Amino acid sequence: MGIFRRKTYIETGCFSLVINDLARAFESLREDYIFGSLSQLKREGVDVSGIARDVVPGSELEDASKGYQLTSMMGIAWDYIRDARDQLEFDRLLSASLGAEEGSRASNFRERYLDCRGDIDALAKALSVDVHRAIGSPEPRTEFLIQFQGGAVLLGGLCQVETYRACGDDRMALSLRRRITRRQS
Repeated sequence: MGIFRRKTYIETGCFSLVINDLARAFESLREDYIFGSLSQLKREGVDVSGIARDVVPGSELEDASKGYQLTSMMGIAWDYIRDARDQLEFDRLLSASLGAEEGSRASNFRERYLDCRGDIDALAKALSVDVHRAIGSPEPRTEFLIQFQGGAVLLGGLCQVETYRACGDDRMALSLRRRITRRQS
């Protein structure tokens, strides 16, 4: 947080507000990730006409994206919750809100992404392979994987921005957004 600012913590009574904010933001980011990646491929001359640009609820594509989003943001959210039991409860509630309860396909994707141990490049590569498969493994494979991997890095960063914002740390959200914007330029 910084030397001269007191850290704000999320109280358990506010979990539902934070979770609702995150669920809305994450849904929009999932759509933007797929649409943006396919649009960029189209600009580069790749035929994407046979690929749906929408993320269908309950689809493998949606579940892979949810698992990735949960993996990329949970450590940040936990940093704003004092008690370890509350951290676990927050995780359970957010996962349930996103339809990623234990044993679900989204939860299985999340477990797979946790194996990457926070390495953003490994996470992005794993998601890109899963997204490519979920949309039907179109050709040219390499171009799709490169674009989805680049988009996944951006998706992870934007999920973290939204997590900071939902946790009430607008300063960190703005700082991270600026870094992402500079990196994209």
